[in-house]
This record gives sequence, C-alpha cells and structure tokens, in this order.
Amino acid sequence: HALTDGDHFTKFGSRILITDDKLWPMAKGCLEGPETRDCYFEPLTSCKLTDVDEMRTSNTTVLKDAKEEYDRSLRTVYSSHKLWFRLVKHKYAWTSLPGDQKDHSAITIMAASLAYYFRPKPWLQAEINERIHRSIPSDLNPERTVGVPIRRSDKCLGHNISGSAGGELDCPPLSLYLEGVKKFISFDPLIENIIVTSEDKSACDEFLELMKKELPSLRVVLNVGDVQQGTGSGSKLESYVEGAANANVVASALTSMHLHLRARYFVITSKSTWTSTIPVFARVYGLASQIFVIDIAPNTNTYSSYARKGS
Repeated sequence: HALTDGDHFTKFGSRILITDDKLWPMAKGCLEGPETRDCYFEPLTSCKLTDVDEMRTSNTTVLKDAKEEYDRSLRTVYSSHKLWFRLVKHKYAWTSLPGDQKDHSAITIMAASLAYYFRPKPWLQAEINERIHRSIPSDLNPERTVGVPIRRSDKCLGHNISGSAGGELDCPPLSLYLEGVKKFISFDPLIENIIVTSEDKSACDEFLELMKKELPSLRVVLNVGDVQQGTGSGSKLESYVEGAANANVVASALTSMHLHLRARYFVITSKSTWTSTIPVFARVYGLASQIFVIDIAPNTNTYSSYARKGS
C-alpha cells in the first residue's frame, strides 16, 4: 500500500516507508549490526521509528484491512499486522516518474524496488564479491550460459526438516531440469556453461551426476563455498549444516543470485518466489542480451509471469 497510489500521493504528498525493528531470525548473532534486516542491508531511510508519532495519538492511524479508509492528512500511518494489499489504478504514482503507467515497465520498476530494498552493507558486498571471484571463470560468456537454480528441501511437500515452514510444492524430478537444459541446447548449440546452485546439497550433487552422464561437455559453474544449509528457513539455525553461521547463509544465497545474472537461459520452478526473482533480476540487471526461461513447475500469479516472459 505504501508503494502505490493508495495513499493519494499527488494530493497529500509522499510518505516515507520505515520498517519495524523486530528481530529477524536470519540476523541472529549478527556481528555487523543489529539483529534485524539492517544487519545485512542498508536502511531504507535515515528516519527512525523514534521519528514517528506514537500509536493511538491524534496524528496517527492503524490500517486494519484492505477495505478500511482513513484520513490521508494524518502524519503517521501504521500498517496492519495482517498481510493484505489494495488494488489501485496508478501503480507507479509513488515513483514520481513522469507519464502514465503505460509509459513504464512494471518489471523494471519491480526489480529496481527490490534492488533498492536489498542493498547489501559494505561488508556483505565485499563477501559476495570475493565469492563471485572464486566461482566465476574469467572467460565465462553469459550469452552461452544456462542457469539452473534448484529450490527443494523444505519447499517440497512432505519434507521432514525441523524448524522449516511446511512444503508447498510437489517438487519436480531433477530429470525435468535436465530436459530443460537439453531443450535450450537444441535451440542454441553454442551453449557451453551451466550455473548450478541449490540450498539442497543432495539435490545439487544428484543433478551434477546427471550432468556428467548426459551432458559432460558443458562446463559446470558452482557457488564455491556455498553453505547449502538444506532449508530456506532461518527460524532454527540447527536446521543448517554444522558450523554455518547465518551471515554465511545470507552471503551464499545472494552470491547464487549474482552468479545467475551471468546466464541467458534459465530452468526454474516459478512456484518458488526465490527462483522467480532470479530471472526477474536477470531481465533487468543481467549481463546477457536477452533472457529465456523454461518453467517446470509454473505458478499462475503475476510475478511468475514476469519471471517466465518479462510481462
């Protein structure tokens, strides 16, 4: 809601979005800052929670649900604890860009918003850069590279991983990823590299064995030093591999993201928001000239459509 015209920006002026200071499980034990998102990422604004009006005072309101209306002239608006959104006509009013929504690319603005929200702190930037330099061959050509971000472990229905959310995907067999790669090679015989990443080490190792057997001529690029913690959840550190700190898990995941920006072709499951985000970013910030995606477990929402075809 804060990033739409639901707040009637043109009439009442823009608002500043301030995140709360709740502890984030993935920042547990942070050595570089507070145990919040600010451990890893730059703050959205220099404003603090101490700068806003206290709740239940005359200059504040609390949004309770998507249908509630309120006085836009109030200085401070607290969002609800419920997850909800409000459909609006002018999706880009908050950007202050000239022109109408037909003049702007939804995927570009979405990717730019996410990139701004997840700007790594300098120490994390340095860690990601160092990992990328260890992982990417100097002669890698993004135009001839396939990216295969495999999301499994606690994403799969029926998993028994302690401390993780319930599964939500009937995870496709790894052979379907391989079939996707082969389709791309049929389309473009000049493909010579494949970037393979996964939080699930066993799935990654199994897929690499398939590659050795079926496509031994492709050069495999891996995230060197990847923790591969075996879960997408940060609620329980004991679910990770022994000795893996949260900071290493975050650095590993973001390194995988940046590695895939060096690919032109992708085999994904768009029912994973994470693997959908990779081609969304690649379409806007990637190093290849054009992006092609095969979705072997498609979702039906707008975000997955952006991942598959860019619109």
